Amino acid sequence: MSFGSFSSLVVLYWSITLICGEGTGVPSDENATEAVSKAVSWMLGQRQVDGSWGPFTPRAVVALTLVQDTVSIPKDEMTIMTKQLNILLSLELDNNLSTEKMSLSRLALYVNALYATCQNPRNFHGLDLIRALRSRTDAMVANVSGFSLPIVYLPLCLAQETRYSDVRVLINMYRDHENKTDLRALELLSLACLTRIGKFSSSSTEHLNSLMTDFMKHFRDFTPSSDVYTLALALQALNSVATSPEDVKSLVRMQSPNGSFGSLLGTYYALPALLGKNLLTLKDRRCNEDKYVDNFVSIPLSESGISRVHYSVWVGEGDDKDSHTITLPMASNVSFFDIMQMAQSRNQNFRFNYEETSHGKIVYSLGGVPNDVQRELYWTLYLTKDNPNGLNPHRSKKKLTNGVDRIYPAPEDHYIFWFQRRSE
Repeated sequence: MSFGSFSSLVVLYWSITLICGEGTGVPSDENATEAVSKAVSWMLGQRQVDGSWGPFTPRAVVALTLVQDTVSIPKDEMTIMTKQLNILLSLELDNNLSTEKMSLSRLALYVNALYATCQNPRNFHGLDLIRALRSRTDAMVANVSGFSLPIVYLPLCLAQETRYSDVRVLINMYRDHENKTDLRALELLSLACLTRIGKFSSSSTEHLNSLMTDFMKHFRDFTPSSDVYTLALALQALNSVATSPEDVKSLVRMQSPNGSFGSLLGTYYALPALLGKNLLTLKDRRCNEDKYVDNFVSIPLSESGISRVHYSVWVGEGDDKDSHTITLPMASNVSFFDIMQMAQSRNQNFRFNYEETSHGKIVYSLGGVPNDVQRELYWTLYLTKDNPNGLNPHRSKKKLTNGVDRIYPAPEDHYIFWFQRRSE
């Protein structure tokens, strides 16, 4: 059988399995499973002190979610990751004045992560992220010549917010990216999703078959010399087909002894590819009442969208008092400890140290100023509902004695850490 005939048969099978929803892709491979386990351990080890991966968090969460059927991740670990995801997204939305200034690609990555954690991107603290992604994508296509961002079409497809014009846009992108295999892989993934989920005419399937045949031909050419990023993305685009084990083995051979695939990005691309998965698999996630994100979905929303909490640090008395105040978005189910972590990531005046006690996490230093037992000066936490602007120090304040990880703010709460003599 000629390669051309083989390609046609494979593409036909790929189209059938894609449209009918059958087939899982790459056959089980012990080496691939072992590689996934090592990569997951490495990725978990790259987390920061707060349990996140910083700006890489949405992609790390997606990758780890997609491999959970193979490598189990404890529920409490996933809860921490989800909480940090929500905190980071709230911060970025706040910094960018809602969704208007956040980059389209960044918004798309966060939407994928919300789907991965069984959350609703159409109602993230009152914000419809899908609507924002759709309207901004349409504006870019209409006003920017050569718009080339295929990643935005995957979350739109997962949300079933698709149009036939999206098919034309993706086909044009594919034709414009003759020497960019990684971009072509993303474009094919998006087209595959549109064909599977979108209710379009059979012509979209015909276009997809034609482009996939072309892609497979070039895939055989570049596989031996490709980098891990391109190979992993290409495998993701092809993994609805019964790809030969040699292809996966090529990717396994690129794994470093420490378990990574060279970087967080390489590992993020490689993990689903090793198991015959890709971002389309997010559509098949089963979310039920036992999932680790239940407490993150339904929360009271303020009229202005994202709820906020105010946090001040005071040192001294009267006119000599040195004070700093910050207002932060408040994601759901976060403790004041989470708020403090957010604050110190934005302003060094809020950096803090704490100790673990039977009452929870007790803060003993703020802004580089520790408790001073000889002078009888200690950090004391208060709660007030006063507006932080022009707050009168003598107004009613409630002293809080629990650890900061056991205090859960309400919208518009104002917390004050005051360095003063301890009152009984």
